[in-house]
Amino acid sequence: MGVRVAQYRLSVKVIGRSSGRSSTAAAAYRAGMRIEDERTGMIHDYTRKEGVLHTEILAPENAPTWMRDRAQLWNAVEAVERRKDAQLSREMQLSLPHELTRDQQVNLVRRFVQEQHVSQGMIADIAVHGPSPHEMADERNVHAHIMLTMRELTAEGFGKKAREWNDTNIVDNWREQWANYQNREFKQLGLPCRVDHRSLEDQGEMREPQRHLGPIASEIERDGRASHRGDENRAILRRNGLRSDLERVDNLIDAKIAFEKRKFNVWADKKRGQIDMDSKHSLAQYQVGLGVRMQALEDAIDAEFGDTKQHLTAKHDDVASNLAIDGWRKFIRDITLTTHREKRELERLEREQEQIRQAEALKREQLLQQEQNRKVAIMAQERIKSESLEKGIQKARDRRESDDWASRLSSQKKPPHAPEKRLQTRFNEVSSTDKQKDSKRGESDTDGQQDQTQKQIKGLQRDRVDRIAEQLKRRREKSKDRGRER
Repeated sequence: MGVRVAQYRLSVKVIGRSSGRSSTAAAAYRAGMRIEDERTGMIHDYTRKEGVLHTEILAPENAPTWMRDRAQLWNAVEAVERRKDAQLSREMQLSLPHELTRDQQVNLVRRFVQEQHVSQGMIADIAVHGPSPHEMADERNVHAHIMLTMRELTAEGFGKKAREWNDTNIVDNWREQWANYQNREFKQLGLPCRVDHRSLEDQGEMREPQRHLGPIASEIERDGRASHRGDENRAILRRNGLRSDLERVDNLIDAKIAFEKRKFNVWADKKRGQIDMDSKHSLAQYQVGLGVRMQALEDAIDAEFGDTKQHLTAKHDDVASNLAIDGWRKFIRDITLTTHREKRELERLEREQEQIRQAEALKREQLLQQEQNRKVAIMAQERIKSESLEKGIQKARDRRESDDWASRLSSQKKPPHAPEKRLQTRFNEVSSTDKQKDSKRGESDTDGQQDQTQKQIKGLQRDRVDRIAEQLKRRREKSKDRGRER
Protein backbone atom coordinates (compact mmCIF):
# COMPACT_ATOMS: atom_id res chain seq x y z
CA MET A 1 0.00 0.00 0.00
CA GLY A 2 1.36 3.44 -0.96
CA VAL A 3 1.97 6.25 1.49
CA ARG A 4 -0.59 9.05 1.29
CA VAL A 5 0.34 12.66 2.01
CA ALA A 6 -1.94 14.02 4.74
CA GLN A 7 -2.91 17.65 5.30
CA TYR A 8 -0.44 19.80 7.23
CA ARG A 9 -0.74 23.24 8.77
CA LEU A 10 1.08 25.14 11.52
CA SER A 11 0.86 28.91 11.44
CA VAL A 12 2.01 31.39 14.06
CA LYS A 13 0.94 35.00 14.51
CA VAL A 14 0.95 37.62 17.27
CA ILE A 15 -2.16 39.02 18.95
CA GLY A 16 -1.41 42.69 19.60
CA ARG A 17 -3.15 45.92 20.48
CA SER A 18 -1.78 47.63 17.37
CA SER A 19 -4.41 45.75 15.35
CA GLY A 20 -7.20 46.54 17.85
CA ARG A 21 -7.22 43.10 19.44
CA SER A 22 -7.11 41.90 23.03
CA SER A 23 -6.02 38.61 24.57
CA THR A 24 -9.20 38.38 26.70
CA ALA A 25 -11.45 38.60 23.64
CA ALA A 26 -9.31 36.07 21.72
CA ALA A 27 -9.33 33.63 24.64
CA ALA A 28 -13.09 33.98 25.17
CA TYR A 29 -13.83 33.36 21.49
CA ARG A 30 -11.54 30.33 21.21
CA ALA A 31 -12.83 28.73 24.42
CA GLY A 32 -16.48 29.64 23.77
CA MET A 33 -16.91 31.29 27.17
CA ARG A 34 -17.60 34.63 28.88
CA ILE A 35 -14.65 36.76 30.00
CA GLU A 36 -14.77 40.32 31.35
CA ASP A 37 -11.82 42.49 30.45
CA GLU A 38 -10.87 44.20 33.73
CA ARG A 39 -8.73 46.77 31.94
CA THR A 40 -11.46 48.08 29.63
CA GLY A 41 -14.60 46.79 31.36
CA MET A 42 -15.77 45.10 28.15
CA ILE A 43 -17.51 41.75 28.40
CA HIS A 44 -16.64 39.17 25.73
CA ASP A 45 -19.40 36.57 25.75
CA TYR A 46 -19.06 33.69 23.29
CA THR A 47 -20.94 31.07 25.26
CA ARG A 48 -23.23 30.49 22.29
CA LYS A 49 -20.35 29.65 20.00
CA GLU A 50 -20.59 26.15 18.51
CA GLY A 51 -17.86 23.74 17.57
CA VAL A 52 -15.59 24.01 20.64
CA LEU A 53 -14.59 20.39 21.25
CA HIS A 54 -11.96 20.68 23.97
CA THR A 55 -10.23 23.35 26.06
CA GLU A 56 -7.49 23.22 28.66
CA ILE A 57 -4.58 25.26 30.00
CA LEU A 58 -1.09 23.78 30.35
CA ALA A 59 1.37 25.60 32.59
CA PRO A 60 4.86 24.94 33.99
CA GLU A 61 5.10 23.50 37.48
CA ASN A 62 6.31 26.81 38.94
CA ALA A 63 3.28 28.71 37.61
CA PRO A 64 0.83 30.03 40.28
CA THR A 65 -2.44 28.16 40.55
CA TRP A 66 -4.52 31.17 39.49
CA MET A 67 -2.81 31.12 36.05
CA ARG A 68 -4.74 27.96 35.22
CA ASP A 69 -7.92 30.07 35.26
CA ARG A 70 -8.50 31.45 31.78
CA ALA A 71 -10.08 34.76 32.80
CA GLN A 72 -7.44 35.52 35.46
CA LEU A 73 -4.59 34.49 33.16
CA TRP A 74 -5.42 36.78 30.27
CA ASN A 75 -6.54 39.66 32.45
CA ALA A 76 -3.12 39.44 34.09
CA VAL A 77 -1.53 39.57 30.64
CA GLU A 78 -3.57 42.67 29.77
CA ALA A 79 -2.61 44.30 33.08
CA VAL A 80 1.13 43.74 32.75
CA GLU A 81 1.28 45.20 29.25
CA ARG A 82 1.29 49.02 29.35
CA ARG A 83 2.00 50.03 25.75
CA LYS A 84 -0.83 50.79 23.36
CA ASP A 85 0.89 48.69 20.69
CA ALA A 86 1.87 45.88 23.06
CA GLN A 87 2.20 42.31 21.87
CA LEU A 88 -0.11 40.29 24.13
CA SER A 89 0.07 36.68 23.03
CA ARG A 90 1.45 34.40 20.39
CA GLU A 91 -1.21 32.28 18.69
CA MET A 92 -0.45 29.02 16.94
CA GLN A 93 -2.99 27.26 14.73
CA LEU A 94 -2.66 23.56 14.02
CA SER A 95 -4.53 21.42 11.54
CA LEU A 96 -5.27 18.11 13.26
CA PRO A 97 -5.09 14.89 11.22
CA HIS A 98 -8.62 13.66 10.56
CA GLU A 99 -7.27 10.11 10.39
CA LEU A 100 -7.10 10.10 14.22
CA THR A 101 -9.92 9.81 16.74
CA ARG A 102 -10.91 12.79 18.91
CA ASP A 103 -8.98 11.53 21.94
CA GLN A 104 -5.92 10.78 19.79
CA GLN A 105 -6.04 14.30 18.35
CA VAL A 106 -6.25 15.92 21.79
CA ASN A 107 -3.46 13.75 23.22
CA LEU A 108 -1.25 14.52 20.21
CA VAL A 109 -1.72 18.28 20.67
CA ARG A 110 -1.19 18.00 24.42
CA ARG A 111 2.13 16.13 24.03
CA PHE A 112 3.38 18.51 21.37
CA VAL A 113 2.53 21.67 23.35
CA GLN A 114 3.82 20.28 26.64
CA GLU A 115 7.20 19.24 25.24
CA GLN A 116 7.81 22.10 22.80
CA HIS A 117 6.32 25.11 24.63
CA VAL A 118 5.36 24.55 28.25
CA SER A 119 8.72 22.92 28.98
CA GLN A 120 10.34 26.21 27.82
CA GLY A 121 8.37 28.26 30.37
CA MET A 122 5.30 29.27 28.31
CA ILE A 123 1.68 28.92 29.42
CA ALA A 124 -0.48 27.38 26.69
CA ASP A 125 -4.23 27.92 26.36
CA ILE A 126 -5.50 25.15 24.08
CA ALA A 127 -8.85 25.14 22.26
CA VAL A 128 -9.77 22.41 19.78
CA HIS A 129 -12.44 23.41 17.26
CA GLY A 130 -14.50 21.13 15.09
CA PRO A 131 -15.81 21.86 11.58
CA SER A 132 -18.52 24.40 10.98
CA PRO A 133 -22.10 23.09 11.28
CA HIS A 134 -22.83 24.48 7.81
CA GLU A 135 -23.85 21.71 5.41
CA MET A 136 -21.15 22.70 2.89
CA ALA A 137 -18.36 22.78 5.51
CA ASP A 138 -15.50 20.30 5.34
CA GLU A 139 -16.11 17.76 8.09
CA ARG A 140 -12.37 17.04 8.26
CA ASN A 141 -11.58 20.58 9.38
CA VAL A 142 -10.64 19.84 13.00
CA HIS A 143 -8.03 22.30 14.21
CA ALA A 144 -6.49 23.68 17.38
CA HIS A 145 -5.84 27.23 18.55
CA ILE A 146 -3.01 27.56 21.09
CA MET A 147 -2.47 30.94 22.76
CA LEU A 148 1.01 31.22 24.29
CA THR A 149 2.24 33.75 26.85
CA MET A 150 5.25 35.86 25.90
CA ARG A 151 6.76 36.70 29.31
CA GLU A 152 8.85 34.77 31.78
CA LEU A 153 7.20 33.53 34.98
CA THR A 154 8.06 34.75 38.49
CA ALA A 155 6.72 33.89 41.91
CA GLU A 156 4.36 36.90 41.75
CA GLY A 157 3.29 36.51 38.14
CA PHE A 158 4.85 37.67 34.89
CA GLY A 159 8.40 38.94 34.50
CA LYS A 160 10.19 40.45 31.52
CA LYS A 161 9.54 39.59 27.89
CA ALA A 162 11.40 36.48 26.67
CA ARG A 163 12.89 37.94 23.48
CA GLU A 164 14.54 34.68 22.52
CA TRP A 165 11.07 33.24 21.86
CA ASN A 166 10.76 35.66 18.92
CA ASP A 167 13.53 33.93 16.96
CA THR A 168 12.20 32.78 13.59
CA ASN A 169 14.31 29.62 13.87
CA ILE A 170 12.10 28.56 16.79
CA VAL A 171 9.01 28.69 14.56
CA ASP A 172 10.82 26.67 11.89
CA ASN A 173 11.68 24.08 14.54
CA TRP A 174 8.04 24.00 15.74
CA ARG A 175 6.89 23.31 12.18
CA GLU A 176 9.37 20.48 11.76
CA GLN A 177 8.56 18.99 15.18
CA TRP A 178 4.80 19.12 14.56
CA ALA A 179 5.34 17.08 11.38
CA ASN A 180 7.53 14.62 13.31
CA TYR A 181 4.92 14.21 16.05
CA GLN A 182 2.21 13.42 13.50
CA ASN A 183 4.37 11.03 11.49
CA ARG A 184 5.38 9.13 14.63
CA GLU A 185 1.70 8.84 15.56
CA PHE A 186 0.82 7.58 12.07
CA LYS A 187 3.61 5.00 12.22
CA GLN A 188 2.65 3.83 15.70
CA LEU A 189 -0.98 3.36 14.64
CA GLY A 190 0.01 1.69 11.35
CA LEU A 191 -1.62 4.38 9.19
CA PRO A 192 -0.35 4.66 5.58
CA CYS A 193 0.04 8.44 5.56
CA ARG A 194 2.57 11.11 6.37
CA VAL A 195 2.93 14.89 6.47
CA ASP A 196 5.71 17.20 5.30
CA HIS A 197 6.33 20.60 6.86
CA ARG A 198 8.41 21.88 3.96
CA SER A 199 7.05 24.18 1.29
CA LEU A 200 6.05 22.71 -2.08
CA GLU A 201 9.08 24.34 -3.65
CA ASP A 202 11.44 22.80 -1.07
CA GLN A 203 9.80 19.42 -1.70
CA GLY A 204 10.56 19.77 -5.42
CA GLU A 205 6.89 20.22 -6.33
CA MET A 206 6.03 22.61 -9.17
CA ARG A 207 2.51 23.22 -7.85
CA GLU A 208 1.49 26.60 -6.45
CA PRO A 209 0.35 26.48 -2.82
CA GLN A 210 -3.22 27.50 -2.09
CA ARG A 211 -3.98 30.12 0.53
CA HIS A 212 -5.90 29.41 3.70
CA LEU A 213 -9.43 30.79 3.33
CA GLY A 214 -10.00 31.84 6.91
CA PRO A 215 -13.39 32.23 8.63
CA ILE A 216 -14.62 35.27 6.66
CA ALA A 217 -13.82 33.93 3.20
CA SER A 218 -15.16 30.50 4.18
CA GLU A 219 -18.47 32.04 5.26
CA ILE A 220 -18.72 33.98 2.00
CA GLU A 221 -18.04 30.84 -0.03
CA ARG A 222 -20.59 28.81 1.92
CA ASP A 223 -23.21 31.47 1.14
CA GLY A 224 -22.63 30.81 -2.54
CA ARG A 225 -20.68 33.99 -3.18
CA ALA A 226 -17.17 34.32 -4.57
CA SER A 227 -14.53 35.66 -2.21
CA HIS A 228 -11.27 37.30 -3.21
CA ARG A 229 -9.19 34.50 -1.69
CA GLY A 230 -11.53 31.83 -3.05
CA ASP A 231 -11.07 33.21 -6.58
CA GLU A 232 -7.30 33.10 -6.07
CA ASN A 233 -7.45 29.47 -4.97
CA ARG A 234 -9.64 28.51 -7.92
CA ALA A 235 -7.18 30.20 -10.30
CA ILE A 236 -4.35 28.32 -8.60
CA LEU A 237 -6.26 25.07 -9.03
CA ARG A 238 -6.69 25.74 -12.76
CA ARG A 239 -3.03 26.52 -13.20
CA ASN A 240 -2.00 23.48 -11.14
CA GLY A 241 -4.29 21.30 -13.25
CA LEU A 242 -2.68 22.49 -16.46
CA ARG A 243 0.75 22.25 -14.89
CA SER A 244 -0.06 18.65 -13.94
CA ASP A 245 -0.99 17.95 -17.58
CA LEU A 246 2.29 19.49 -18.70
CA GLU A 247 4.18 17.35 -16.24
CA ARG A 248 2.39 14.22 -17.45
CA VAL A 249 3.38 15.00 -21.05
CA ASP A 250 6.91 15.73 -19.89
CA ASN A 251 6.98 12.45 -17.97
CA LEU A 252 5.77 10.66 -21.11
CA ILE A 253 8.65 12.18 -23.06
CA ASP A 254 11.07 11.24 -20.29
CA ALA A 255 9.71 7.68 -20.33
CA LYS A 256 10.23 7.45 -24.09
CA ILE A 257 13.73 8.87 -23.76
CA ALA A 258 14.46 6.32 -21.02
CA PHE A 259 13.18 3.60 -23.37
CA GLU A 260 15.53 4.85 -26.11
CA LYS A 261 18.41 4.79 -23.63
CA ARG A 262 17.62 1.23 -22.59
CA LYS A 263 17.33 0.18 -26.22
CA PHE A 264 20.65 1.85 -26.99
CA ASN A 265 22.30 0.06 -24.06
CA VAL A 266 20.89 -3.28 -25.25
CA TRP A 267 22.31 -2.59 -28.72
CA ALA A 268 25.70 -1.62 -27.23
CA ASP A 269 25.78 -4.75 -25.05
CA LYS A 270 24.89 -6.88 -28.06
CA LYS A 271 27.76 -5.39 -30.06
CA ARG A 272 30.15 -5.96 -27.17
CA GLY A 273 28.93 -9.56 -26.94
CA GLN A 274 29.61 -10.09 -30.64
CA ILE A 275 33.12 -8.71 -30.29
CA ASP A 276 33.71 -10.93 -27.26
CA MET A 277 32.46 -14.00 -29.12
CA ASP A 278 34.66 -13.18 -32.13
CA SER A 279 37.65 -12.81 -29.83
CA LYS A 280 36.99 -16.15 -28.14
CA HIS A 281 36.50 -17.80 -31.55
CA SER A 282 39.80 -16.39 -32.80
CA LEU A 283 41.62 -17.65 -29.70
CA ALA A 284 40.00 -21.07 -30.06
CA GLN A 285 41.11 -21.27 -33.68
CA TYR A 286 44.61 -20.23 -32.62
CA GLN A 287 44.74 -23.00 -30.01
CA VAL A 288 43.63 -25.57 -32.57
CA GLY A 289 46.22 -24.30 -35.06
CA LEU A 290 48.89 -24.30 -32.35
CA GLY A 291 48.31 -28.00 -31.67
CA VAL A 292 48.51 -28.81 -35.39
CA ARG A 293 51.69 -26.79 -35.86
CA MET A 294 53.37 -28.35 -32.80
CA GLN A 295 52.58 -31.84 -34.10
CA ALA A 296 53.95 -30.89 -37.53
CA LEU A 297 57.15 -29.67 -35.86
CA GLU A 298 57.57 -32.94 -33.98
CA ASP A 299 57.04 -34.87 -37.20
CA ALA A 300 59.65 -32.73 -38.98
CA ILE A 301 62.14 -33.17 -36.15
CA ASP A 302 61.57 -36.91 -36.17
CA ALA A 303 62.05 -37.03 -39.94
CA GLU A 304 65.27 -35.03 -39.74
CA PHE A 305 66.93 -36.54 -36.68
CA GLY A 306 65.04 -39.79 -36.07
CA ASP A 307 67.34 -42.21 -37.93
CA THR A 308 70.48 -40.51 -36.66
CA LYS A 309 69.23 -40.62 -33.08
CA GLN A 310 68.41 -44.34 -33.41
CA HIS A 311 71.85 -45.13 -34.91
CA LEU A 312 73.67 -43.14 -32.23
CA THR A 313 71.60 -44.73 -29.49
CA ALA A 314 72.29 -48.28 -30.74
CA LYS A 315 75.99 -47.63 -31.13
CA HIS A 316 76.12 -45.94 -27.71
CA ASP A 317 74.47 -48.97 -26.12
CA ASP A 318 77.02 -51.37 -27.79
CA VAL A 319 80.02 -49.36 -26.61
CA ALA A 320 78.59 -49.00 -23.12
CA SER A 321 77.95 -52.76 -23.05
CA ASN A 322 81.58 -53.49 -23.98
CA LEU A 323 82.84 -51.14 -21.33
CA ALA A 324 80.75 -52.95 -18.77
CA ILE A 325 82.72 -56.22 -19.29
CA ASP A 326 84.89 -57.20 -16.32
CA GLY A 327 87.24 -60.06 -15.34
CA TRP A 328 90.03 -61.45 -17.55
CA ARG A 329 88.38 -60.06 -20.71
CA LYS A 330 88.54 -56.55 -19.28
CA PHE A 331 92.21 -57.16 -18.45
CA ILE A 332 92.95 -58.16 -22.08
CA ARG A 333 90.97 -55.12 -23.41
CA ASP A 334 92.89 -52.80 -21.12
CA ILE A 335 96.26 -54.28 -22.28
CA THR A 336 95.31 -53.86 -25.94
CA LEU A 337 94.01 -50.25 -25.27
CA THR A 338 90.55 -51.24 -26.52
CA THR A 339 88.94 -49.87 -23.40
CA HIS A 340 90.58 -46.47 -23.90
CA ARG A 341 89.41 -46.24 -27.52
CA GLU A 342 85.84 -47.22 -26.63
CA LYS A 343 85.71 -44.62 -23.86
CA ARG A 344 86.69 -41.93 -26.34
CA GLU A 345 84.07 -43.30 -28.78
CA LEU A 346 81.41 -43.22 -26.06
CA GLU A 347 82.22 -39.59 -25.28
CA ARG A 348 81.93 -38.71 -28.98
CA LEU A 349 78.55 -40.42 -29.25
CA GLU A 350 77.24 -38.58 -26.18
CA ARG A 351 78.42 -35.25 -27.66
CA GLU A 352 76.58 -35.95 -30.90
CA GLN A 353 73.40 -36.90 -29.00
CA GLU A 354 73.62 -33.67 -27.01
CA GLN A 355 74.01 -31.63 -30.21
CA ILE A 356 70.90 -33.29 -31.65
CA ARG A 357 68.93 -32.51 -28.45
CA GLN A 358 70.06 -28.86 -28.60
CA ALA A 359 69.05 -28.64 -32.26
CA GLU A 360 65.60 -30.05 -31.45
CA ALA A 361 65.20 -27.65 -28.52
CA LEU A 362 66.19 -24.71 -30.73
CA LYS A 363 63.60 -25.61 -33.33
CA ARG A 364 60.92 -25.96 -30.67
CA GLU A 365 61.91 -22.63 -29.12
CA GLN A 366 61.75 -20.90 -32.50
CA LEU A 367 58.29 -22.31 -33.16
CA LEU A 368 57.05 -21.28 -29.69
CA GLN A 369 58.38 -17.76 -30.26
CA GLN A 370 56.59 -17.59 -33.59
CA GLU A 371 53.37 -18.80 -31.94
CA GLN A 372 53.73 -16.24 -29.17
CA ASN A 373 54.13 -13.48 -31.74
CA ARG A 374 51.12 -14.82 -33.58
CA LYS A 375 49.04 -14.78 -30.37
CA VAL A 376 50.13 -11.23 -29.51
CA ALA A 377 49.11 -10.10 -33.00
CA ILE A 378 45.70 -11.77 -32.64
CA MET A 379 45.15 -10.17 -29.21
CA ALA A 380 46.19 -6.75 -30.53
CA GLN A 381 43.80 -7.10 -33.43
CA GLU A 382 40.94 -8.04 -31.11
CA ARG A 383 41.80 -5.14 -28.79
CA ILE A 384 41.71 -2.73 -31.72
CA LYS A 385 38.27 -4.05 -32.67
CA SER A 386 37.03 -3.63 -29.09
CA GLU A 387 38.44 -0.10 -28.77
CA SER A 388 36.96 0.86 -32.13
CA LEU A 389 33.57 -0.44 -31.01
CA GLU A 390 33.72 1.47 -27.71
CA LYS A 391 34.62 4.67 -29.55
CA GLY A 392 31.68 4.15 -31.89
CA ILE A 393 29.32 3.50 -28.97
CA GLN A 394 30.55 6.58 -27.10
CA LYS A 395 30.23 8.72 -30.22
CA ALA A 396 26.67 7.52 -30.75
CA ARG A 397 25.85 8.16 -27.07
CA ASP A 398 27.35 11.67 -27.21
CA ARG A 399 25.34 12.45 -30.33
CA ARG A 400 22.13 11.34 -28.65
CA GLU A 401 22.98 13.22 -25.46
CA SER A 402 23.54 16.41 -27.44
CA ASP A 403 20.14 15.87 -29.05
CA ASP A 404 18.56 15.23 -25.62
CA TRP A 405 17.86 11.64 -26.78
CA ALA A 406 14.96 12.94 -28.85
CA SER A 407 16.29 12.24 -32.34
CA ARG A 408 14.27 9.04 -32.62
CA LEU A 409 11.24 10.62 -30.96
CA SER A 410 11.14 13.44 -33.49
CA SER A 411 10.81 10.91 -36.30
CA GLN A 412 7.40 9.73 -35.08
CA LYS A 413 4.31 10.65 -37.05
CA LYS A 414 2.84 12.51 -34.05
CA PRO A 415 5.59 14.48 -32.36
CA PRO A 416 5.33 14.29 -28.57
CA HIS A 417 5.76 18.08 -28.36
CA ALA A 418 2.40 18.66 -30.07
CA PRO A 419 0.19 18.06 -26.98
CA GLU A 420 2.77 19.85 -24.88
CA LYS A 421 2.45 22.90 -27.14
CA ARG A 422 -1.32 22.88 -26.87
CA LEU A 423 -1.16 22.57 -23.09
CA GLN A 424 1.40 25.36 -22.86
CA THR A 425 -0.84 27.63 -24.97
CA ARG A 426 -3.78 26.89 -22.68
CA PHE A 427 -1.59 27.42 -19.61
CA ASN A 428 -0.50 30.84 -20.90
CA GLU A 429 -4.13 31.81 -21.62
CA VAL A 430 -5.26 30.89 -18.08
CA SER A 431 -2.28 32.65 -16.53
CA SER A 432 -2.95 35.76 -18.62
CA THR A 433 -6.63 35.78 -17.58
CA ASP A 434 -5.68 35.38 -13.92
CA LYS A 435 -3.17 38.22 -14.21
CA GLN A 436 -5.84 40.53 -15.69
CA LYS A 437 -8.26 39.66 -12.86
CA ASP A 438 -5.56 40.24 -10.29
CA SER A 439 -4.72 43.59 -11.89
CA LYS A 440 -8.35 44.75 -11.67
CA ARG A 441 -8.59 43.68 -8.05
CA GLY A 442 -5.35 45.49 -7.28
CA GLU A 443 -6.83 48.78 -8.57
CA SER A 444 -9.81 48.54 -6.20
CA ASP A 445 -7.86 47.28 -3.17
CA THR A 446 -7.81 49.88 -0.41
CA ASP A 447 -5.34 48.11 1.82
CA GLY A 448 -1.90 49.01 0.45
CA GLN A 449 0.03 46.60 2.61
CA GLN A 450 -2.19 43.65 1.71
CA ASP A 451 -2.00 44.54 -1.99
CA GLN A 452 1.80 44.67 -1.83
CA THR A 453 1.95 41.24 -0.15
CA GLN A 454 -0.39 39.75 -2.75
CA LYS A 455 1.72 41.19 -5.57
CA GLN A 456 4.84 39.63 -4.07
CA ILE A 457 3.13 36.24 -3.85
CA LYS A 458 1.82 36.48 -7.42
CA GLY A 459 5.24 37.59 -8.58
CA LEU A 460 6.77 34.43 -7.14
CA GLN A 461 4.03 32.34 -8.75
CA ARG A 462 4.54 34.01 -12.13
CA ASP A 463 8.27 33.44 -11.87
CA ARG A 464 7.54 29.73 -11.60
CA VAL A 465 5.22 29.91 -14.61
CA ASP A 466 7.86 31.80 -16.59
CA ARG A 467 10.49 29.21 -15.70
CA ILE A 468 8.28 26.37 -16.96
CA ALA A 469 7.46 28.31 -20.15
CA GLU A 470 11.16 28.98 -20.76
CA GLN A 471 12.02 25.30 -20.33
CA LEU A 472 9.33 24.30 -22.82
CA LYS A 473 10.49 26.99 -25.25
CA ARG A 474 14.07 25.71 -25.16
CA ARG A 475 12.85 22.17 -25.72
CA ARG A 476 10.78 23.19 -28.76
CA GLU A 477 13.70 25.16 -30.23
CA LYS A 478 15.99 22.15 -29.79
CA SER A 479 13.40 19.95 -31.52
CA LYS A 480 13.18 22.41 -34.44
CA ASP A 481 17.00 22.48 -34.76
CA ARG A 482 17.08 18.70 -34.96
CA GLY A 483 14.37 18.78 -37.62
CA ARG A 484 16.40 21.20 -39.74
CA GLU A 485 19.55 19.06 -39.34
CA ARG A 486 17.64 15.98 -40.48
